[in-house]
Amino acid sequence: MSAIHLDNRLVHYEVFGRGQPIIFLHSWLGSWRYWVPTMDLVSDRYRAYALDFWGFGESERKDVSCTIPGYVDMLYHFMDCMGIQRANLVGHGMGGMVAIRAAKEHPERFLRLMVVSTPMEGMILHEWIKPGALSRLMGRNNATNIWARLVRNIPIDDPEVQQELFEDTDNLNEQVVQNVHQSILTMDLRTDLDELENKPLLAVYGKKDTIVPAEHASSFLHHEDRPHQLIELPQANHFPFLEQTSSFNRLLLDFMVSKGTPVEIKEEWRRRVTQREYL
Repeated sequence: MSAIHLDNRLVHYEVFGRGQPIIFLHSWLGSWRYWVPTMDLVSDRYRAYALDFWGFGESERKDVSCTIPGYVDMLYHFMDCMGIQRANLVGHGMGGMVAIRAAKEHPERFLRLMVVSTPMEGMILHEWIKPGALSRLMGRNNATNIWARLVRNIPIDDPEVQQELFEDTDNLNEQVVQNVHQSILTMDLRTDLDELENKPLLAVYGKKDTIVPAEHASSFLHHEDRPHQLIELPQANHFPFLEQTSSFNRLLLDFMVSKGTPVEIKEEWRRRVTQREYL
């Protein structure tokens, strides 16, 4: 376990490999742990960092600011403390929102952005945040806990990572999640995307996502003045990097070395992944 103190508050992080930095940012539920399979893969070529936002995982949980702007500042301070001048960002859900806002505010510090299952306008989550909806999402009864069922249906090869992800989800503080969601509701990233028109940005969504549908992002990313790319993984729900790991990792590696050309799911490895999934 690695940890530093930012603003006198504990921040847990992990780092694998050597090379150009990639920082992985988790979503409104979970922690750094679900990035482990992808970090393992990219660590052959890159230095992969993942941190727990305040209120999550093993980072400070008491008296912390659980908002998107607060996490953006946390990211800057983390990079400064680790001596990272410029980095690539990969963000899931809320982590993707943090990545886009951070790159908009300080584009000189970020090379490429890959966002995953990310709301481009926070109000897409309003159905989850209505009175009673969050309780159903976070309920301790697994028969009604939407998130727990979703997480437990993810095909994770490593049983240790799978168990740790379950524990991180079960141990979340409902007030922290409520505060995060209230902050997300106020976010509208359209202006941010306009200002990132020259920044390489790849958005990946699961075609079966029941929380942030790919159609939501399509209207934002396919604007004529926004050259950003969107890819849907056909068998994935809300966790493409765990549900179609081979496809996701290949997209990430291809995107990292692309020079202005779109990346794509190549037919030969699309067939291989599909066969493996149905065996």
